[in-house]
Amino acid sequence: MTQLSLLAIVGSLRSGSVNAATARAAVAAAPDGVAIVIHDVHDLPMYHGDEEDAGPPSAMLALHEAVAESDGIIFFSPEYNGSFPAVTKNAIDWLSRPPTSWEGTSVTLVATTPGPRAGLSLREHFMFVMSRQPIRVFETLGLGSYDERISDGEITDADTIAELTDFIERFARSCRSDSDR
Repeated sequence: MTQLSLLAIVGSLRSGSVNAATARAAVAAAPDGVAIVIHDVHDLPMYHGDEEDAGPPSAMLALHEAVAESDGIIFFSPEYNGSFPAVTKNAIDWLSRPPTSWEGTSVTLVATTPGPRAGLSLREHFMFVMSRQPIRVFETLGLGSYDERISDGEITDADTIAELTDFIERFARSCRSDSDR
């Protein structure tokens, strides 16, 4: 079986981001045969047409190249005001522009939030937006009440790690099935 490559995009730029900690936990929990690479979007400019018309920014080209080399994309995102934070939405906006490297790619979202609803509004909004993209959208995972799941800035709760591991395994199987089509 060939190595499956999943690309992680963290929708928070904060150094102590809980969603970055979740992405790191996913990297560590990836099953054999699956590699998760976190793609840094700190330098990705806010999308606007003038910038695109002037020539694609290098950070946008790097993002598209990383997506083209992956078998699936996992957004790790907080929920801001019931929806996407600007960082997550900006990555989606750039990915929806040519060269549309994510066409046909499996995409999912993991939301780690402080509240017990586990980013439900964000996850619903994500499914709505993604259903209009030329991708294969997979279910989402919400991890709520994160204070109970982290210690020293890392995901340490065994049940959370098991839940995340199971989700990554199911997403990886879906990505393999999609690539067999």
